[in-house]
Amino acid sequence: MYKALIIGAGSIGGLIDSPTSKAVASHAHAYKKHPDTQLHAICEPSELNVFAFMERWGEVHRYATIDEIGSDEEYDIVSISSSTKSHFYDLTTLLKRSDSSMILCEKPLVATQEELSSLFTLLMHSDKKILVHFIRRYNSAFINLADRIQKGEFGKSLGFQGVCTKGLLHNGSHMIAVLSHFLGNVTSIKPFRASFCHDDLCGDFGISLERGDGAISVLSHPPYSLFEITFWFETGVIKILDGGDKIEIYSRVPSTYEGYFSLALQESILTNLSNYAYDSVEFLLRKSKETCKNILSEHFHIHKIIFQTLAKVYP
Repeated sequence: MYKALIIGAGSIGGLIDSPTSKAVASHAHAYKKHPDTQLHAICEPSELNVFAFMERWGEVHRYATIDEIGSDEEYDIVSISSSTKSHFYDLTTLLKRSDSSMILCEKPLVATQEELSSLFTLLMHSDKKILVHFIRRYNSAFINLADRIQKGEFGKSLGFQGVCTKGLLHNGSHMIAVLSHFLGNVTSIKPFRASFCHDDLCGDFGISLERGDGAISVLSHPPYSLFEITFWFETGVIKILDGGDKIEIYSRVPSTYEGYFSLALQESILTNLSNYAYDSVEFLLRKSKETCKNILSEHFHIHKIIFQTLAKVYP
């Protein structure tokens, strides 16, 4: 059994769901449900959060701060679900420890470009397995679809259009992580119409990747969550719908008009994305250090490009 520690026992740490929830959305639920992990401790300063957490998930050891964890107290796998401004300190502290061989960090990885730059060498030279919690990257349906795209099943990318909410760094990074998974590393982000929102950027952005170009819109204040992407390829169209819960694949078919073609739904995939916390823990446990390091490098690059974009708009 791998001993698990959660740093930050608020919403995503353990209060977004409960043991009876169908979804496995919190780190606590994932560790409780996974047969190879056992939740031993939380690090949480809020007494209210601690009380609510233990009411749901049972008694665990509690630290008020990460500095209270002694060098003789060892944990195998650690989730960082504290506030974004705490990530840098939490990460650098864990990287110095001899334990915590597996780390799953909520996005954004850090709060500033300066923190990101300071982390690069530490992360790339660490022998720990470290992943940023871009949830769709560890879902089997998304992994299989990325493989089909990269093998050329749908032909060349002709473009894409995505829409999401809550800022380019916060939710937009989730979208760019999907784009990067499907179409290669991001080469540039160009703001067409950008404004400051949620300590972040909202607006329209051109996204260039190694194997395709397109655009995304990040809406500022809609009264609902939104995450959808349409990809156009030579032989068909792929639609990511309902936040990623459903994927539709359309293929080119002859039209009723001679010499023309239209699109017909050929495949509808339910991704079971609601179990994302479990999927991420499973991926971190099973995949090699090399695989995790490659994905971390890809996601580090996404953060770097986004921070550069923020600096261009608000230097």
